[in-house]
Amino acid sequence: MRTPKQRYSAEEWEKTVHDVDLEIAQLAIMCHIRLLDPGVIERVLDNDARVCRDGHEGGFEKLRGMLYLHYEVQARLAEELGPADAAEVIQRVRAHLLTRIGTQLGTLGTVGGAGPESQ
Repeated sequence: MRTPKQRYSAEEWEKTVHDVDLEIAQLAIMCHIRLLDPGVIERVLDNDARVCRDGHEGGFEKLRGMLYLHYEVQARLAEELGPADAAEVIQRVRAHLLTRIGTQLGTLGTVGGAGPESQ
């Protein structure tokens, strides 16, 4: 449910976060990038295409842009819903995506670690 100050409901935010993170996961899998392995997200954001399999330059660029979008969406989510509710939305999305993707994106300790869904 939306409060008068909220532009979007928690359910709408959850769909947005899910859509962005699913696109990130699909692009990372297509490019053979183990995004959750230590340091890989930073390398993508630093435009280090060496983490990407040859022939997927366009996918790499889109992945990089989607990562930046991911961070912007999460910042706005926290601003609008507050940190606690934002964390709850992010955790639901993370749990749902984990069942679909498994470890194809690598592992970084626990899923609650510093993967793209929590940053």
